[in-house]
Amino acid sequence: MRSFYALGFHGTTVDAILESAEVPKGSFYHHFGSKESFARVVLEQYVQLQLDLIAKWADRDDLSTHGQVEGYFDELVSAFVRSGYERACLAGKFSTELAASSDTFRQQLNGGFARLKAALVAMLALGQERGDIRNDRTADDLATTVLVLLQGGFVVALSEHDGGALESVRTTLAAVMCP
Repeated sequence: MRSFYALGFHGTTVDAILESAEVPKGSFYHHFGSKESFARVVLEQYVQLQLDLIAKWADRDDLSTHGQVEGYFDELVSAFVRSGYERACLAGKFSTELAASSDTFRQQLNGGFARLKAALVAMLALGQERGDIRNDRTADDLATTVLVLLQGGFVVALSEHDGGALESVRTTLAAVMCP
């Protein structure tokens, strides 16, 4: 995953993957067949990690729904800062690099984002039922807005190499979600 973050899909060679994983080339090709297949497995694992992280925060009954979303976001920001402002969202990175040129990746990325959005929809719909999330917009619309804010904030933060844009996202999350 680190090579893909650092160099992107096209910049990451099979040799770099093999060196990082300390496995022989034959084993790699036996298990994955190609760099694209390997990247698809890595992307699936990344999406699952994100879903698990959302679920972790959604299970926090001691927090408001806004607090749950903010906790998820804060954990992403913390990891981003620890990476030296270099590793944001792998799905976002692959989207900018591969979605326009590979139908296979575009479909997988679209599916991954749809799963992340569905997890946010479930969290926000529950918040609407509890009354701590605004109900003048659908949970689906709010989840789309949250996902777009997060993705866009990290893209800008990567280029600025600091967290200023992410502070704006944090402030905007409350304005978007709270009644």
